[in-house]
Amino acid sequence: MEIIRNLIITYWRTGLLLLGGLILIIYIALGFLYWQQGGQQADLEKQTAQLSLVLARPLPSDTELRAEYEKVNSALAPMTDKNAIAMLVGIAEKSGIDVTPESGKIVVPSVSFGQATVGGGTYQVLSFGSVKVQGVHDSVMAFITDLDSGETLETMVLNSVATSQVAIMYEGEEAERRAEFRMVISAVINMMDDNALSEIPDPMSFAGGIATNFMGDDPDTEGAVEGFPDITTTAAEKGYTGTDSPRGGYVLYEHDRISTDNTTLYETVDYVSLLTTNYYYTCEADGTVRQFDGASVITATEYLGSEESRPETAVTFSVVIYTRLGE
Repeated sequence: MEIIRNLIITYWRTGLLLLGGLILIIYIALGFLYWQQGGQQADLEKQTAQLSLVLARPLPSDTELRAEYEKVNSALAPMTDKNAIAMLVGIAEKSGIDVTPESGKIVVPSVSFGQATVGGGTYQVLSFGSVKVQGVHDSVMAFITDLDSGETLETMVLNSVATSQVAIMYEGEEAERRAEFRMVISAVINMMDDNALSEIPDPMSFAGGIATNFMGDDPDTEGAVEGFPDITTTAAEKGYTGTDSPRGGYVLYEHDRISTDNTTLYETVDYVSLLTTNYYYTCEADGTVRQFDGASVITATEYLGSEESRPETAVTFSVVIYTRLGE
């Protein structure tokens, strides 16, 4: 007994340490297990919530299922080549493309027929290669989007799309209007460069309310001075120091330009080749020209755009349509 008592006295501290370590290890293990179970519990609750949302959705009724079946069945109905072409043309027209034969904006080649096995079923395939469509960008994109999304026909598959830009020249009266607009714009720029003007001193601006179609002074109206874009600036204000009587103003027709080398001299130059134009114009100090169909800018129609051509988008593509085999 004495020996045992001595051993206990000698090793009791070591025993306590071992016992404490064992309790700590057990506590940590239990804590880790609890933490791990907490994460699993959170995942389980999240999955349960998601499943509850799915289960809460009402199942489609027999009527809805039948309607969906009829929709698919209708989309797969056998189709003739004429019906397929008419469908493509109809989608193009709905998208805003000019489908009249004379416009040439949609070209659909002959269809080729074939068969394909998809998902264990065999279907008739109507193939159109190198279909061409051209028009305003937004209209062409609306057409392609319809085909690609299956909005009109779900069994239509779009392939091999190639896009390019085409310049369409304006014709007739619109072309003439734009050509005159470009002529006046260019003439004003040339006049300002030729006279070393950063700004036109007293232009016939839009704020004045009056547009003109006289590019220079009309010889038939004595006592009145016409011209464009500036009829107010005097010869002296233009820098003339001679003894003659050059015309004042900065005009586009029969303009008296003061020599920069010798301000006692001037010469008459034309920046346009005609006294009057078909349309009426105003001009700002910086040379910005605006075009109208009458003299009063309040009541007249303003025309926008002087470009010679307009851009259109052209698309070439192939498309296939899947249907049931004919009876």
